[in-house]
Amino acid sequence: MINFKYVRWKNFLSTGNQFIEIQLDKNPTTLIIGENGAGKSTILDALCFGLFGKPFRTISKNQLVNSVNNSSTSVEVEFTIGTRHYKVIRNIKPNKFEIYQKILEQQILKLNYRSFTQVVILGSSTFVPFMQLRSTHRREVVEEILDIQIFSTMNVLLKQKMKSIVEELREIEYQYDIISEKISLQENYID
Repeated sequence: MINFKYVRWKNFLSTGNQFIEIQLDKNPTTLIIGENGAGKSTILDALCFGLFGKPFRTISKNQLVNSVNNSSTSVEVEFTIGTRHYKVIRNIKPNKFEIYQKILEQQILKLNYRSFTQVVILGSSTFVPFMQLRSTHRREVVEEILDIQIFSTMNVLLKQKMKSIVEELREIEYQYDIISEKISLQENYID
């Protein structure tokens, strides 16, 4: 289970050169509410950018850099999984990332971006209810949560094998029909 300790950032979107830190471990769950423009979405963008290299909202990486300072954008996320502590630091201008993305998603978080934004953080502006997701996306989320992606891989391999077996069976049936016809012709010739 992922327990987030904090997310902090500076020169990120409209925030300045001083770190802003949001504690996420004061309570078992965190609900963020506030007026429009209070920074709720900035928190979600910072958390997603820190973990996945892309913001929660559909904005480009260049738009994340504070337009006044235009450099030194930094996001830090600290969390624990079991007894192991992790700190992810991701910067823009200069670019910096201290944990390899695939290792972070597959071995540490065990969640990809889509599953994270569907299960862990829910933003009202971009949230799509689970049942309104396309069937492939629903399957991906469930497989990611239950760690059963291997079954989809096995399914694809079995379908390919089944297709080749069906083709092989057709060829064998064709050869059988030809041989049966030859036998019938030979029997007729003998008679």
